[in-house]
Amino acid sequence: MHIGWITPTVGCFGAVREMVEVSNVLIARGHRVTIYHPDGGPVVWLPYQGETAPLKQARRAPVDAMIGIVDWQPELYRALRASRAAVQAVCLMGFDPTPELAAVLRGEQNTDNRALRVMRDAIQDPAVHVLADGAWQLDWVRRQVGAEVGVAFGGVNTEMFRPAPGRRPGPIRIGASGDPRSRKGSDVVAAAVALVREEHPRVEFQTYWGRRLTQEQLVAFYQDCDLFVDAHRRGGWCNPVVEAMACGCAVVCTRIGATEAVAEEGVTARVVPVDDPEALAAAIGWLLGDGERIRRLSDAAVARAAEYDYRRVVPELERYLLEKVHG
Repeated sequence: MHIGWITPTVGCFGAVREMVEVSNVLIARGHRVTIYHPDGGPVVWLPYQGETAPLKQARRAPVDAMIGIVDWQPELYRALRASRAAVQAVCLMGFDPTPELAAVLRGEQNTDNRALRVMRDAIQDPAVHVLADGAWQLDWVRRQVGAEVGVAFGGVNTEMFRPAPGRRPGPIRIGASGDPRSRKGSDVVAAAVALVREEHPRVEFQTYWGRRLTQEQLVAFYQDCDLFVDAHRRGGWCNPVVEAMACGCAVVCTRIGATEAVAEEGVTARVVPVDDPEALAAAIGWLLGDGERIRRLSDAAVARAAEYDYRRVVPELERYLLEKVHG
């Protein structure tokens, strides 16, 4: 099977990671993969075993399935629909699951937002398959819109993201992404850590945003943390949380769809409401009060992350695509 992707970029973004990691597994399983994007350049920040090509070649590309991470851009969606692929699919990559959005997607409410119109048209078109990185999105669309949906492919590369041998010495170190985009909730993390330090002044805190870490350095960052804190307000599949879990961090994160598959309160993570720095700080403080709690949560986190290794996740996507391609 020849699988194509249409995407606005191959730069350093979570959706690109998912696309590349999925592609590498598909290639290892005997398929051919080509990523089509505006300039057609190579993926340079992450190992990728497949091909890339300019977006303008997507229309005539001899692919069996074309998957669009179109970011609801009309020109990218048009390129997807103009392709020759027998199977054309769009990916949901994070949204606010509101009643208003459901009404728009069902066609009950008009919208001037171009992106929402593209999302609505894709979901309502029976010729377009709907995939996602996080399964919660598919469940929500199925329930709220009544649309047919496919499978989810969010995961983690546990060959790359893995625990370091032994336990790190020294003061407890908390890590976070530090991503300044509002939906990432880094302001809430900073407020929570400030509260924690009032009672635990020796706790160290570090972030990776803006440091241009290589993949090896990113893994080392996670491995150098005892706790990882994430306060996403919304997302499709939370790469930082599952990566940190795979590297052996005890995780404290917000309760959103993007984390629900891996972050189980009190079992694999401490999970708190969105926009609640006090609750976030309390959960961190609870872990700091007993090192054994950190160890137990860490061990459970590693085991849960392993369940979402891409080598386990991708065969279901492969099965779905093969079934649709061959009818």
